[in-house]
Amino acid sequence: MLLALRFFSVNDIVLGPLCILILFYIIRSKAEQQTDPTLRNIYYRGFYFKIFCVLAFTFVTEFVFKGGDTSLYYQGVKDLRSAVHADFNNLGTIITTSKLNIDNPIASYFYYDNYSDDFTFNYMLSSSNFFIPRLGLIPSFLFFNNYLCINFVFGFFALGGAIRLFKFFYYYYPKYKKELAVAIVFLPSVGFWSSGLLKDPITFGSIGYILYAVLNIVIKKKKISSSLAWIVICGVLTYFIKVYILLVLILAILLWLFAESNKTIKDKTLRNIFTVMTIIVSLGVSVLLLNYFTSLEAAQQYKLDTLMDKAEYQRHVIEDLQANGVELGSNFKMNTSNPVLLAANSLLATFFRPFIWEVNTPVALFSAIESLIFLFLFLNFLFKRGVKQFFKLSFEDPRMLMCFSFAVVFAFAVGASTNNFGALSRYKIPCMPFFFVLLLMVYKAANLPYPRFFQRFVNKIV
Repeated sequence: MLLALRFFSVNDIVLGPLCILILFYIIRSKAEQQTDPTLRNIYYRGFYFKIFCVLAFTFVTEFVFKGGDTSLYYQGVKDLRSAVHADFNNLGTIITTSKLNIDNPIASYFYYDNYSDDFTFNYMLSSSNFFIPRLGLIPSFLFFNNYLCINFVFGFFALGGAIRLFKFFYYYYPKYKKELAVAIVFLPSVGFWSSGLLKDPITFGSIGYILYAVLNIVIKKKKISSSLAWIVICGVLTYFIKVYILLVLILAILLWLFAESNKTIKDKTLRNIFTVMTIIVSLGVSVLLLNYFTSLEAAQQYKLDTLMDKAEYQRHVIEDLQANGVELGSNFKMNTSNPVLLAANSLLATFFRPFIWEVNTPVALFSAIESLIFLFLFLNFLFKRGVKQFFKLSFEDPRMLMCFSFAVVFAFAVGASTNNFGALSRYKIPCMPFFFVLLLMVYKAANLPYPRFFQRFVNKIV
């Protein structure tokens, strides 16, 4: 498959700055509402960082990746525009169509896109894939189908979610706003992969919007109507794009709210009874959610037995390729079929790989450096405070418990189902801020200073 589209165009010279100005006006209006100058600084620096990430993503997708998923989504946007241009009534068909099939009135617009084997049409047979061009159609009409501007809009949605996720943790840990900003707003891999016409900016942004909305409703008890609207909108988006993210998020939120409620009960006996009852109810709800969500096409691959079968299959395929002398590139294998070892290897791959010696592209180098920092911080804590202290502190704080559950469950799911570091670097971005926040906050709870290089880095970024 060849890149049939050129992402950069002459229109970028005019439309790109115009889009940036519009988005800057929005971020400035939000930033100036903040009374804390550090918070205002995070808004502005987060915006500049996101603009840089969008430009970098657009450049890399054309000149390094030479297309990829984003080119198919962009081609899908162009095809949808052609359908609307030919007959405005097709807009209603686009809105009501969940995925393409051969009998759909707009299916013909996805043929012959200069990709081999009508690849665009076949790619849109998946409802989650087809959802992205439908979303991209909105900024496409606003900015004359300019690819760079579409990326800016998608990236800006992700930035909004990141800022809300930051504000969620800032509500509980106001002393550590710099660390939280680095872990959530300025994390390089998250910033890069949430900056283009992909699923990831929408799902990552939705996590932040949902979590902050739940905080407003349950804890702060304000902005109820708007928060409910954000939960519905972002819940629907996540449901149709990557339903397994919604599943893990719901489970993590339930654990967080349970732990918050449990802390308010002063009587130890009553608290223990409430703990047992809540665990039973939470397990029941979890089983119902798990059975429902994993019965859907988009989430069936995350059933435990499916993960085991897939990991075993991937291992055999890679072993066959190695035996035949085929270069694996960024592929890797899980060297086990044991469920416990599979979980451990999946967490290792998600949080701490690729290692430096596994890097074979410039883009992967940044991911490897980030993973190395995570590994160093994690091992440094275990060496100085111990494994028991890490888990004790993680489970004592309701927010840390939420971070732990979301990060670990999510990391296992994507790590066990992916055998390519390039794909994994994209898929794992929803859980990386949670794991990073967990690491940083257990350092603070254990009264353990950060390594000097990291502290200097935090002070310079924010």
